[in-house]
Amino acid sequence: MSFDTLAPHYAWIEAWFARDRLQRCRTAMLPRLPPPDRVLIYGEGNGRFMVEMLRQFPNARLTVVEMSSVMIRQARERLRHANLENADVCFIETDALRWQPEAQTYDLIVTCFFLDCFREDQLAHLMPVIAQSATENAWWLVADFQIARHGWRRLRSRIVVGFLYRFFRLMTGISASRLVDPAPLLAANGFSRAHHEEQDHGVLFSSLWSFTKNFPLAGPNPASSTVS
Repeated sequence: MSFDTLAPHYAWIEAWFARDRLQRCRTAMLPRLPPPDRVLIYGEGNGRFMVEMLRQFPNARLTVVEMSSVMIRQARERLRHANLENADVCFIETDALRWQPEAQTYDLIVTCFFLDCFREDQLAHLMPVIAQSATENAWWLVADFQIARHGWRRLRSRIVVGFLYRFFRLMTGISASRLVDPAPLLAANGFSRAHHEEQDHGVLFSSLWSFTKNFPLAGPNPASSTVS
């Protein structure tokens, strides 16, 4: 899997395909977060989320795990253009499946449009590795695609997601071919969903999960809302 070939074109592809919808999805939960200290971001890409996060939380210390060297260069350039080149950001160019984060270190974990790149067996390995890096008061922010629940929205989301998987498998070589719901794995690793918001007629979602040491997890009916 490599995003290096796609990286030079990703910004205009996202703008053409989704306008600002993906960025709204990435950042939807930021107003709900307490100011984080140490943040672990997976698959940041060209830095759009990172810049917005630093504007809201300028004292946060970021560790960014990104496999594409081209994306990292673009993210650094985006920081420079935003006058954030002195922000505390550490880029780690590596394969997330092979990297081990420090245990009990980060009070915010971010996976925006990242988990959808992996097969179910890969996520079963990866998510416990990520989860063990959380402090006892940590939050996990997830933004991604999903299949809507009903009617024409469900059909539309299947078409959109199916097209995207065909495109990204061709362009980047990702092994995943279908969406895997991350919620059961988040719950199994000690996180409880606190907030959930759907966008773009149900094909996009943003969720905020809180870490708890005690099982079973609280709250079968977390707060949720829908935005078209």
